[in-house]
Amino acid sequence: MKRLMLGVLLLLGIGLILGPALALEPYSEKQEQYYTVHEDGSANVTFVKTFYGPGDLLNKTKENILNMSLENATKLLIGQEEQTLSKLGLTVENASLEIKGYNTTGPLVEIFRGVIPHFSKYYTYDNVWEISLDLLRAADLANIDVTKMNQTLDFDNYFVVQLPAGVNVTKLPKNYESESHGSYIKIEVRTEGNTVYIHSRLHFEKGATPEDINKIYGNPRSFIIQYRGQKGVENYTSWVLNVDNNISIGKDVTVLNREERYLKPESYVSYLKLQLMYQGVKTAEQGLMQSYAKKFESEGMTVKNGNVTILNVNSTGPLVVLYHWELTNYTKYSNGVYIYTYNPSLDLSNISFLNRLDASINQTTTTRITLPDGGKFTQVPKDIVIEANGSRVVMRIEKKSDREIVIHSNVYLRYGMLRKDYSAMMAKVPTQVKIEYTLSSGSKGGICGPAALIALAVVPLLLRRRR
Repeated sequence: MKRLMLGVLLLLGIGLILGPALALEPYSEKQEQYYTVHEDGSANVTFVKTFYGPGDLLNKTKENILNMSLENATKLLIGQEEQTLSKLGLTVENASLEIKGYNTTGPLVEIFRGVIPHFSKYYTYDNVWEISLDLLRAADLANIDVTKMNQTLDFDNYFVVQLPAGVNVTKLPKNYESESHGSYIKIEVRTEGNTVYIHSRLHFEKGATPEDINKIYGNPRSFIIQYRGQKGVENYTSWVLNVDNNISIGKDVTVLNREERYLKPESYVSYLKLQLMYQGVKTAEQGLMQSYAKKFESEGMTVKNGNVTILNVNSTGPLVVLYHWELTNYTKYSNGVYIYTYNPSLDLSNISFLNRLDASINQTTTTRITLPDGGKFTQVPKDIVIEANGSRVVMRIEKKSDREIVIHSNVYLRYGMLRKDYSAMMAKVPTQVKIEYTLSSGSKGGICGPAALIALAVVPLLLRRRR
């Protein structure tokens, strides 16, 4: 566990991942989190963490704090706390930390203080404020397999959230309990005035099995405090991707040209560029080319020629990826016509999140298909426009001629969109539509569905760690 004892054990250079045989005594800690939330959504926070054992690691940690100096240990632990908050999408300002008990025989205590901007998030989607709480300590426990720990683990957690005066609380986490062979999680919630008190207990018995863990965590949920108060200002990330596809059907070879432009978030685009510079642009290009070639070949096609080019790595513009493919046997033929299947949702119909989207997503894709002389489009689908409270899925077909069409698609998912609204909107979107065409006698070209075009993009425009 990378943050058992919340980073303190990392001072040792060991932890329960590396040393379960050294620490067979039960691991026990208590965590108290106090939040005073202001009208603008920021919060003054105090985290008090008390570590009780196992005794051998506790004593070793105290010894190491003395050896490395209290000042250096404090700096390291502040960094650990900032890292944990970043996993939850939060930042902290004016951070300070106090360590107690490092020169005594009692428990070790860590007291962290700071200010978290945008702790409570405002959503114009339904004009509410929401606070998402990590009641199950996901940020701390995500990197550990408790079934491999040769000891009992116990986490006792208390959350006290003081909301702004005069707000109307509309939703609270529900009491919850789940148990399997002595391992359990338990959540209890109560309120007094504008203050919410939550007690969560996570207890994992020595010898807990994967089946036990799956049972007690088998009902994933978000833990939200929702309230209405004065209107706020939204603060969120926008993910923006533009794609242009040009598909030319020849008598023997189909030519595919694709351009992907990654525009936002700028910070993540910059991060991708740094990773590409570190890995080497040529290496990344070769890796993408090999992955696509394998995908085409697995679907029965032959790659006659191909290349991948990554641009703007050393500039401030969008990250651009260009693909060029020349393929044979790229054909779907049925009942005298060739068929191209297209996904109007742009593969954004199965985003995994629990409560609501904590970012906006905007993907625009233009696909131009040109047939050779003698070719003719015989059937094109109707336009699709589906909207839901500011979110939308749009697909429009522009027929340039009998042998050239352009598909204009856009999927925009609004920040704050509720899971139920997202699912209801996507249920109205066809999983695929068909475009049919004929070719002149002797032509061997043709196209199939878009899976081979879109399955291996540099970075998926999806949100996997959200509410």
